[in-house]
Amino acid sequence: MSIKAVFFDLGGTLLVMRRDRIFRRVLSEEGREANIERIHSAYMNAESWWLSAFGDKVMTPEQTNEAYRALDERTFTSLYPNEDQGEAVRISQLVRKRWPELESEIPLELYPDVEPTLTKLTKDGYFLGLISNAPPDTARVVEVLGLRKYLGSVVISGDVGYTKPHPEIFRIALREAGVNPIDALHVGDFYEADIIGALNAGIKGLLIDREGSQVSLDCPRMKSLDEVYHYLE
Repeated sequence: MSIKAVFFDLGGTLLVMRRDRIFRRVLSEEGREANIERIHSAYMNAESWWLSAFGDKVMTPEQTNEAYRALDERTFTSLYPNEDQGEAVRISQLVRKRWPELESEIPLELYPDVEPTLTKLTKDGYFLGLISNAPPDTARVVEVLGLRKYLGSVVISGDVGYTKPHPEIFRIALREAGVNPIDALHVGDFYEADIIGALNAGIKGLLIDREGSQVSLDCPRMKSLDEVYHYLE
């Protein structure tokens, strides 16, 4: 049966993740250059480790900051495996120190394939929705990005109380779209949250792997958003 509704993750799928751009800025200030795709890939490679180490813990703000510093450290090590560990710690501490300032300086940015693809899908009659693990105020970000005109529903974990990969956050999106799981496709960049979560809700999952770095995963994948049309039948 043909797909009627297409749901998208936000960060790393539609939106260039600000952490990638902050990390790149700090590296550049330290005389190191790495493109955004390599940095995103390094973060994604570290994400599963981070979830296993910190994902089920209740942490104080200080502990949370340290947990994210550890993620930055592991990301640096992934990018520069031959560097001294002390340098990885130094850069990760610098990223955390500079984060509040750079977060306010660096504007939001969509991937260049986003608006052309969403425009075409909308014109072709597909219901489009967003399913994102993010704070409640992310709906405002969606408005600022100009994405709301494409989206029939916006389901944010901070609003609904369920976080991907919990199947209920996908079921909420299905109810808002008025479609059955078999008629839906979910596109995301994080296998554990987006693909496993979608499959647990009976939805077809499609991994967007822009860098081609996520290997040995049993799921359909694409490098560019406009390839989504290959998976709509």
